[in-house]
Amino acid sequence: MASNTPLRYTFRPGALDAIQRSRNLATEEQLALFIGTNLDGLSKIRAGWPVTAEIALRVAALQGDKNYIGAWFDQVEETVA
Repeated sequence: MASNTPLRYTFRPGALDAIQRSRNLATEEQLALFIGTNLDGLSKIRAGWPVTAEIALRVAALQGDKNYIGAWFDQVEETVA
């Protein structure tokens, strides 16, 4: 049976640092704003918390290719109880 659970993604290891370097973002505040969160959210994302598909698409588009989410993210697999 198909589920209506929204897709979630985690940043791949090193992706946030690569984005920060490629966009010449000097502070964590700038990186948080760029990906669409705040500093608390960025800390959680760095710790492996998943983001929504909307954030993944936004980041991929800002990085130059909205169709290539896999460069920056891993899809979180849905677990069955």
